[in-house]
Amino acid sequence: MATRSAAPAPALRADRVARARRAARVDVRPRVAVAARAADDEADVVDVEPHAMRTRRAFLASVSVASALATRPGASFADALAVDASDALGAQLQSARATRVSSAASSSFASTGSSARAITIPMRLDRAGTYVVEYRIGNTTVRGVLDTGSPFITMESKCGDVWGCLTEDDARRSGLEDTYEIYGLQEDGVTRWVLGDVAFDGKDASRKGFVARDDDDETRRTYRVDGRTGGDAANLATDATDENANAPSVAFAFPELSFGVTSQTVGRAGSAGGGVGSAPFVGLVKRRADWIRPTFLEQTDVSSFALDFDKDELTLSRDALIAKDEKKNVFPLVDLRPLGAPVFHYAVKVDELWINGGKYRPRDRTQKPKPIYAVFDSGVTGCLVSRDLFYDSDFEYGIFECHARIKAEDGESVSVGTSLRTCTGRCLLLALPVDVPWTGFEDAHVVFLGLAFMYADGGVAVDADDGRLRLGAMGV
Repeated sequence: MATRSAAPAPALRADRVARARRAARVDVRPRVAVAARAADDEADVVDVEPHAMRTRRAFLASVSVASALATRPGASFADALAVDASDALGAQLQSARATRVSSAASSSFASTGSSARAITIPMRLDRAGTYVVEYRIGNTTVRGVLDTGSPFITMESKCGDVWGCLTEDDARRSGLEDTYEIYGLQEDGVTRWVLGDVAFDGKDASRKGFVARDDDDETRRTYRVDGRTGGDAANLATDATDENANAPSVAFAFPELSFGVTSQTVGRAGSAGGGVGSAPFVGLVKRRADWIRPTFLEQTDVSSFALDFDKDELTLSRDALIAKDEKKNVFPLVDLRPLGAPVFHYAVKVDELWINGGKYRPRDRTQKPKPIYAVFDSGVTGCLVSRDLFYDSDFEYGIFECHARIKAEDGESVSVGTSLRTCTGRCLLLALPVDVPWTGFEDAHVVFLGLAFMYADGGVAVDADDGRLRLGAMGV
C-alpha cells in the first residue's frame, strides 16, 4: 500500500539537512508532509552513481523545509547560502546577490525568438538510457534529462562537465522557501529555488502548422500533425518536411524563471537494486497542486510538446499539436490530483493490464479490483509499479512483456506495451516497485510507463492545456 503518513526520511550525513527535515515534519501542512517510506538502517541509503538499472525517476512529493533554511533577518543572500561552509550550493551561487537583471539585458533576452509559435530542439540519448536536451540558464549552457513525469527544471549544485556549471551571474534568489523533493527511486536533498533567464535554441517549427490562425475571422484553424486540416485528406497544409531542414534558428526564451538547485541526491531505500543515475532534469508536467512550487511550463506560454524518437527531436509549441478532430491513438488524460498526486500527471485509465501473457487479476479474488492508471514518463526507461500492484502480480517475478490496453477517443482499444523481443538496442525493459506516498491513493494502482513503452509508436505528443495525449511520430 502506498505510504500515506509522514515518516522519518533516511538519515543523511549533513546535519543541516537533518535539521531541515525535522523542521519540515513540524511546520508543513498535513497534506504536504508525505515523505517517502524509509528504512532505519543507514546501510540502505545509497549514494547515487550511474547504475546499469537505468530507470530514473517519477515525481512523487514535495516537502517544504523552509523554517530551517530561510534567510535570517538582515542576512544577505550570500550569507544565507553559506549556512554550511562545505555547502556546494552556496559555493556555486555565493555571489548571486542581484535582485534583477539589467533592463537592457532582460529586454534583449525576452525578445529572442518571440515570433516563433513552435520550436524543435535536438535531444540525445545519454548512457543511462534517457533523453537529454541542451539549453541555457543566463549565459551558461547546461543540460538536463527530458522528463514528462516531473514538473521542474533543476540543476545540481555540484559543477560538472556533463550537466554544466552555473556562474554567479546566472541565478538570483527567488524568495521561495527551500524544499525537499522526492522521486520514484531518488531523493534530492535541499532544493533551493532561484530565478534565472532560461532559453532553448532550435529550429523554427511554426510552418509545420499544427494550429494556425485565420486572419479573416480570428478563429483558430487546427491542423493534424501530418499537415492535413479538419480530417480532409485532400486539403493539405504546406509540407514542411523539407523546409524544416532550412528553417531559421530561433530561441524560446523565458526571463526570470524559477527553477531548483539541489544540494545532493541519494537513492531511495527500499527500492530493488539500489541506486540510480543522478542528473538534473527538464520537467514537462505543467499543472500542479497549489502546495508545490511553480512548474517550468506553468511559467511559460508553451501549450503543448512532442517527443519524436525517430528524429530525436523535442517540439515545444505555443499552440495545440493535436487536432481537435483527431481521435485515433489520442487519449483523454486523467487528473490524479484528486487522488493525492502533487501534479497533473500525463495519466490514462487502463482497461486491462497484461503481464507475461496473462491478464492481471488480484490474487485475492474476494478483493474488489482497484482502478489502474498509467503515467507516461520519459524520465523512466522501463516502468515503475506501485508497490502493492508489483507484489500482487507477475511483476515481482520479472517481466518479458507487458501491455496496457487503453481506450482511445475514437472508442478503439489500443495496446501500449513492449517485450524483450521488440525492446532492443536503445530500449531497456525493466520493472521496479515504487512507494507512492499520495494521500488517498491506496484505492488505486499506478504504473509509470517509460521510454520502452513509447518507442514502438515513434513518439508522443501532449496538449497540456487541453488534457490530451497522442501516441505516434510527428507527421504520421
